[in-house]
Amino acid sequence: MKVLHVVAYFPPDRLGGVGEVVGHLHAELLRSGHESQVLTTGSRSGERDVKRIARGAVAFVLTLAQYATRVRDFDLVHCHHGDALLMLLAMRIRGIRTPVLATYHVGHRGMANAHRPYTLHFDEGGPPRRFGTGWRGLVYRHGLARVHRFTDWAVRKLADRASFISRSGALDVLGEVRGARAPVVHNAVPVPVDGWKLDAENDPELTDLLYVGTDGPRKRVYALPFVLESLRRDHPEACLRIVGVDEKRSPELAALFAERGLADAVRWEGVQPSEAVVPFYRASRVLVVPSIYEGLPMVILEAQSWGLPCVATRVSGHPEVIEDGVNGFLVEPDAPDRMAARCSMLLQDEALRSTMSRAARSVVEQRFGLERQCNGYLELYRRLTGE
Repeated sequence: MKVLHVVAYFPPDRLGGVGEVVGHLHAELLRSGHESQVLTTGSRSGERDVKRIARGAVAFVLTLAQYATRVRDFDLVHCHHGDALLMLLAMRIRGIRTPVLATYHVGHRGMANAHRPYTLHFDEGGPPRRFGTGWRGLVYRHGLARVHRFTDWAVRKLADRASFISRSGALDVLGEVRGARAPVVHNAVPVPVDGWKLDAENDPELTDLLYVGTDGPRKRVYALPFVLESLRRDHPEACLRIVGVDEKRSPELAALFAERGLADAVRWEGVQPSEAVVPFYRASRVLVVPSIYEGLPMVILEAQSWGLPCVATRVSGHPEVIEDGVNGFLVEPDAPDRMAARCSMLLQDEALRSTMSRAARSVVEQRFGLERQCNGYLELYRRLTGE
């Protein structure tokens, strides 16, 4: 099978879930003896079967149309979201019938809703706090989100088949009836062969809570100071490590930690390449994921592959990975006290943490390994190509 992947970004030029997913799939296809090539953005060269054709997103979308005739050399085109719209239009106009699979990692209706103002509520009786009232949310909801929604719709119409990385995502994009029937291939991560067990209690770098991600609106990072503040009522020495956010580039978040008297309880690690995050998974007790909207977060899968239990919001694809009370905890979104309470349970009960650690690892081994993901896509590829 010879597959061409079209994706807007790809590691290591830019980090992010979609690029990581395609990177793993591309490598697994090559390892399995198939041919795979990636068209993407960036400035690096010399990578095996990765062609970076533009520096930025707009140039990428426009340049893709020039590659329409070249897809004849492939058995199938696998595009991710709507960036390949002009390429698919050019293919169809020229009568090029190479099969196309379009995979959607998020739905832009959910993304747009995540940019609305929101309120954090507290069980301890504190006054609610409102966030997200700036102009950027308005621009996204009424501008970029509509563009993305249209391009995703158009690519879906031009593609031969659409697939999703979570059942939640399929329902969000297609609705209850069609979404229930749409093919879903979950994201996957490499499963460490050894060295995964979290026996790091004597590690001087050990941290109670870990957050890995960006500071975008759907990530709800402004909940983090309140989660930590609530947790420290029962665990006064608790600390939080933040990976993926630069303190100097997120002054509002840093100021909120300082406002709550928590500046010394936070370790800012900045943006890190994927391989550099592994030591943080291994030297943490609990991963916190306060997002209001996701696809199927790679961070949860990565953390669980290293046996790190997660406390996450009950949204999007999270329940498809985390069984509440078994391999992690799920809480309602925008409720920092409830997230803190679940974190507290894990911190104070080492036996529970160990049991969930093993369960988290087991779930990834059984359901989210790379071979399973690769086989899922290969089945879709064969259906489309008739092989």
